[in-house]
Amino acid sequence: MPAALTNDRFRLEMSVAGYEFPAILDAPEDSNWLVIRVALQSVHGAWRWQVEDAGALTWELDGCIGWLFDLSEGRPVAQEFYGFSEPDILFETIRGDDGGLLGLAVQLMDEFQPPTKVLVPRQNNIVSLRFHTPPDVLRAFAEGLAADLARFPQRAAPGQ
Repeated sequence: MPAALTNDRFRLEMSVAGYEFPAILDAPEDSNWLVIRVALQSVHGAWRWQVEDAGALTWELDGCIGWLFDLSEGRPVAQEFYGFSEPDILFETIRGDDGGLLGLAVQLMDEFQPPTKVLVPRQNNIVSLRFHTPPDVLRAFAEGLAADLARFPQRAAPGQ
């Protein structure tokens, strides 16, 4: 089951579809590129859109999962955002005046942008979706991504 976030308009699902280069086992970069699947669905209608594209390295997604778990547990994080080498998906914290975590903004760029500007508005060619993410929602999202990543472990280590 894909990791999911829902707001008053959309359900965003994110999962790992596979390795970009499944036959390459010994090249640190190429062996570890993951194809990310993003689906966006209207919660009030039948509109659904899905895309798959190379989006993250195994260790980048692992770092993102750790970042999400830290946020869900209220632990401090080094940065208020998390992105990948392929700059198409970015997670950014939304904090209240007291510094407490209220939610996540998910920015979709380039190949990960839905084709319609009417249903999904964008600014500066970036779709930014905001989600209320209490600890249990963040933890469930991180667990979903971790379960997917477990099926596609890191193969060749960087620097080999």
